[in-house]
Amino acid sequence: MCSTTISEELLRRIQSIVNGLPLIILGSGSSVPYGIPSMFTLGEYLKQNIKLAGKEEIEQFEKFKSNLDTTNDLEAALSNLTLNENVLNAIIEYTWKCINKADLKAYEDLLLQGGQFPLSELIAHLISTTKKQISIVTTNYDRLVEYASSFANALICNGYAQNYFGRFSIETETNNGSGYAGRVKVWKVHGSLDWFRTMDGLSVQLPLRNVIPSGYIPSIVTPGLSKYAETHKVPYRTILNKSDSEIKKSNAYLCIGYGFNDEHVQPLLIDGIKAGKPIIVLAKKITDKAKQAIIDNGCQHYILFEAHEDDSTQVYSSEFGDQVIEKLSLWDISKLINFIK
Repeated sequence: MCSTTISEELLRRIQSIVNGLPLIILGSGSSVPYGIPSMFTLGEYLKQNIKLAGKEEIEQFEKFKSNLDTTNDLEAALSNLTLNENVLNAIIEYTWKCINKADLKAYEDLLLQGGQFPLSELIAHLISTTKKQISIVTTNYDRLVEYASSFANALICNGYAQNYFGRFSIETETNNGSGYAGRVKVWKVHGSLDWFRTMDGLSVQLPLRNVIPSGYIPSIVTPGLSKYAETHKVPYRTILNKSDSEIKKSNAYLCIGYGFNDEHVQPLLIDGIKAGKPIIVLAKKITDKAKQAIIDNGCQHYILFEAHEDDSTQVYSSEFGDQVIEKLSLWDISKLINFIK
């Protein structure tokens, strides 16, 4: 089915879901447009830049590279192997370096643009409501959600004190946001570029570092088997509990660039939409896993947007059917925000 414009019924449904303050779930696809490396780009960077000295470490890393070349899937390559601590630490270090460099450039670019970008516009719009609070769950390490919240004049509550040496304390969530336009709860289930662990196990937030400080280890959970052990530690255990709570209590979901490929977020999210909670998904390409989780699961209230040829949008909808909206890139939040507002 083709349509030259978005129908009034579909538009009203989108506005109803988004203005009803859904839980926002951000995946890697939401960051790639700002120069943050994709998983494929990150995998290539790791292959080209990590140099190891020990015989065992070299052999393990060669197996990892071979596995990555075969699968073209960083998570699969890391899941297929049991790597020792030295190799894992090198992967964590160089993952941080790769993404941090791109993130800081994105920050500079956004400053030059006056902080005007779609995620910030969306947050500003949503916290202008009576509730003045939204929640965001993200699997990303980058700081784009923090930049967006800051440009929207929102108080960020992510479990850490917002100091230059921020200690982890979930009590920061209770700040009433006086002097801000609203509050944004940000639950980063795989860690953040700003989070580090000291040698004695203290978890702290050190904002906008150019390099990893001596004696600190980045608190980011890399793909693969190691992430399941890591997420039982502080701060991940607490943050995952908060994320789970948000998914359970939310009445609807807005997913941006999320591919339904994460075992920490996905199970409860699928439970919610199977129980009848509405979901909107925006992505350049809707993954097969997302389609299986939503369409093939018989979910009752979904609207999925993905890119189609000639700047058009492919829509999959339980209520309005599958259709192509021509000459309108509604899968791009920068275009959709105009209709939401």
